[in-house]
Amino acid sequence: MTTTHAEPPTSFAGLDVGADPWIPVTMVDGARADFGLRDLLINAHRIESLVVGAPPVECVLLRILYALGLRVSGFEEIDGVARYDLLEQGEFDVSEVEAYFARYAGRFGLFDPVRPWMQEPRLPSQMDIVVEEERRAGQVERKSSGVGKLAVTRASASSSAWFGAFHDGAPVPVPGVEAAGHLLTWLWYGQGGPQGSMRRTPGHTGRHASVGPLRGFVSYHPTGRTLFETIVLGVPDTELVDRERDVAPWEADELPDPDGELPMPAGPVSLLTARAQHALLLVPSVDRSAAEDVYIAWAWPSTLPPAMDPYLNWLEGKKGQQYPQRADVGRSLFRDVDGLLLHRKPGSKERRPLVMDAIHDAPAEVLDHVGVAAYGFEQGREKSGGEKGWYRAVTPAVLRLIRVEEAANAGRLAVARERAELCASRLVWAVDEVWKETAVPPGDPDKKEYASRSPLGEQALAAYWPLAEAEFWLLVEQRAWDRAVAVFGQLAVSLYDGLMREITDAQQPRTVRAVVRHRGKVASTLPKHSEAKTRDGEVA
Repeated sequence: MTTTHAEPPTSFAGLDVGADPWIPVTMVDGARADFGLRDLLINAHRIESLVVGAPPVECVLLRILYALGLRVSGFEEIDGVARYDLLEQGEFDVSEVEAYFARYAGRFGLFDPVRPWMQEPRLPSQMDIVVEEERRAGQVERKSSGVGKLAVTRASASSSAWFGAFHDGAPVPVPGVEAAGHLLTWLWYGQGGPQGSMRRTPGHTGRHASVGPLRGFVSYHPTGRTLFETIVLGVPDTELVDRERDVAPWEADELPDPDGELPMPAGPVSLLTARAQHALLLVPSVDRSAAEDVYIAWAWPSTLPPAMDPYLNWLEGKKGQQYPQRADVGRSLFRDVDGLLLHRKPGSKERRPLVMDAIHDAPAEVLDHVGVAAYGFEQGREKSGGEKGWYRAVTPAVLRLIRVEEAANAGRLAVARERAELCASRLVWAVDEVWKETAVPPGDPDKKEYASRSPLGEQALAAYWPLAEAEFWLLVEQRAWDRAVAVFGQLAVSLYDGLMREITDAQQPRTVRAVVRHRGKVASTLPKHSEAKTRDGEVA
């Protein structure tokens, strides 16, 4: 196995995200390499997948690659026929890729002084605060945000430090490659509320921003055998409304007018790349290899009009309103997979991501090898805070079940998922009941503090879900749907018995009675012929 890695060169514009290698990938042959956006597209058919360390950055990069892939495909929008033709082509046309990046040369410099990539160069002049005494002296104090606020993995003010000890009193510059990732994370997942100093434009003065468009949500993306397949399958089937307005930020001839009309998506490219609620400007180090400061402000004075994101799983409220599924670091991906395959998940009002509708008729020889990647960042949708963690999870090749002729198997998969969740609920119910009966001191009439989920119940679920997920994918691979009842029931009973052995070593009669009494809640999930027990209480 070979590894290639090159440090991106620095120039007056700093890192060129189009040309300089900064995105890590795994090649089809297993080698590791780094590419800029241009070479990533040229070599997409030789690349297996992105290996970006932070899932939010990888999720945003995929959206940017979808837009770029559409631009170099020769199509203005994607439908079933165009997608099929692209997949048959097998790779992007090198001349088209090179022509595109030549057309927008100078628009991909991370620290470009005129048009920095995905940034707002006017922020310093719009965020300067003139103090009366300084105004008399002809001095202006610029109010930047501090590099600690840029880096989502560092502490800023009262934020948590995830991957290092940093503080605003001793700022450490962020290398250009990392700064690019933090920039993208802010634009899509940034917190709302006050962002520091005021941003003043002719039509609006304020410091509050709306939350980023993906903040707190989980995003689902088809994953092919190569990055090329992943990109082509991921381009949304979105109607092109206005070609002149359907542009990415780096394609626009003029900077956006924050005092103008709030922009609506005019097609797939603007939908994928131009929905940020924050405006940022990185302040480069002297050698332009790193960001040593940042300006962060509102991009629009109010929240952009809603648009149906094609990669979010849409739920339906009691009044018929639709809202995206929230990210949950503790939720196993298999619990949502039938909702990605079926138009309507059994027992719910979910609406699968629109991208799944777009690719259901892709060639069978491609879909037979396509799975789903979930990118989640569990955050509060409130003004700030609530960052609990991010995650990336990938299914095996299950999207073959999205085809019409596989509808019956997709339904059986949904039944297997329901059985897994039933067994989980029975397991935690029984464990919680045992805990309440044994944790409450005898004769204590007040049991309110013991009414919530028990620590033992949390332990049971933490053990159950990873094991259940492994069993679930095995059932899917073998299409052994009829085994679901026995598999998940036996798993739940086994975990119950193991946990109960841990708390009944003292053989206290009160505890033993509770364990035996509530075991039936879990054992009831077993097939009738499996309820016989051995002498030690294990399932036969």
